[in-house]
This record gives sequence, structure tokens and C-alpha cells, in this order.
Amino acid sequence: MRVYHLLSAKYGLEDLSKRRLKIAQLDDLNDPFELLSVELSDKTQRTAFRRFANRMSERFGVICFSRDWHHPVLWSHYAEKHKGMCLGFDVPDNLLLSVSYSATRLPSKVKEDIDHSRLSESVMRRILTTKFKGWKYEDEVRRLLPLEEKEKQSGFYFKKFSGALVLKEVILGPRCTITRSDVTKQLGQDDSLVRIIQARLAFKTFRVVKNRAAS
Repeated sequence: MRVYHLLSAKYGLEDLSKRRLKIAQLDDLNDPFELLSVELSDKTQRTAFRRFANRMSERFGVICFSRDWHHPVLWSHYAEKHKGMCLGFDVPDNLLLSVSYSATRLPSKVKEDIDHSRLSESVMRRILTTKFKGWKYEDEVRRLLPLEEKEKQSGFYFKKFSGALVLKEVILGPRCTITRSDVTKQLGQDDSLVRIIQARLAFKTFRVVKNRAAS
């Protein structure tokens, strides 16, 4: 599946140079309900669930992608107010979890599974991929990854580009000051394998689109 990861220009160039993406820790994501999508009115179950969320956050991280790069709010929130860039990757479908969006919290049956430590794979998947419907514009898919050794210099976790994370596109935001030559310099010998696109605001719709005049 072709998926898209938006980020600032500075970190985008750094990731291109080092052929990697940052793995986000679950307790550091911008959704405060991450791993807390279950209805938690009962105090005892609430305590148990928070312990579960803490354990998960210590063991796993995610790389978040969108299925599409044209939504302007994505660029506003994740790409430095349209000054950043978007990296397009080919990732095997079986490695991606599709996020579902809901107006209500998950039912009590999930809480019972937490209480009795009998989480099935399907229940775990629901917890990891259920978000409030207000996030629907993201059209998110995510890759769950074990947290391994942190990079000593930065203190963050990273996933190297690979056959399961193949860079295919670099899309420069409408307000991005990074040039094509800046990108090709970082890509080096991989330049011919990656499509570079300059984006602009659409003239007739509320979308971010390819600037064909800059091709």
C-alpha cells in the first residue's frame, strides 16, 4: 500500500539523509485518548486499563501514515503549516493497521478482557486502532513496532528504510522553501528511484495538489 508520512522540512531532510523514520512512543502521541478508547467509568477498571496502557507504551511504538496527502489540515497539523514535506512509502498491507473512527468509546467487554488478562489479538487491535471520529480526516494507517535501542545522540527510536518501508515519493509543501536540489542531494544514488513533487493549494477545491507548472 502507498502511504504518506508528513513532517517538518528539517526532520524530513534528516530522515532522507539517514534513510529512516522516527518511531513515535504511544504515550507521546497527540491524541490524549491513545490506548484509552474504552469506556472507563469504573475506577478499578480505569486503574487496570491505565496500567495496561503504560505497559504497552514501554514496549511498543508506532509510525503513523495517511492513505492520502491532499487534505490541507494534515499539512497544517503535521507538516509545519504547509512549510514541511510528505514522504510516500510502499509498505506491505499485512504490516499496517487501519484506524477506525468512532463517536463512542469501546464497550465494557473489552474492560473485562483487561481485568482478566486475556486480551485476544482482535481486542488488542481494536484498542490500538480506535480513535474519536474527529480524527477521521487523517485517514490513518499505522505500523506497530517494538521499541528497541534508542539512538544515543538523540534519545529517540528509529526505523530504517527497507524492503518493507520503501521510499517512493517526496512531496514538498505549498510553503516549503526546500528545493528539489536539496532533496536530490540527500537522496544521492537513490534519486532516480524517488519521485519529487512540488505541491500547491488547489484553485477550485480545498485540497493540496501537485503543482504541474513546477514539474
